[in-house]
Amino acid sequence: MHLSEALDEIRTKPVVPVWPHMGLIFGCSRGQCYAMITRNEVEFIRIGKSIKVVTAGLRKKLGLDGAP
Repeated sequence: MHLSEALDEIRTKPVVPVWPHMGLIFGCSRGQCYAMITRNEVEFIRIGKSIKVVTAGLRKKLGLDGAP
């Protein structure tokens, strides 16, 4: 996956997987991504055993609200 693909999914989907999306966006490792979740730095939900990042909060954090 490339950064442009991750950004497209963040703009169009309600939730995305933590890895690799956050790693590409923030330039961090898988462990650092999950540490951000643990510290509640990013809005997330649990779906069964999976953790998904809520893209509305991520778009706001990245300043992508209202972007086409």
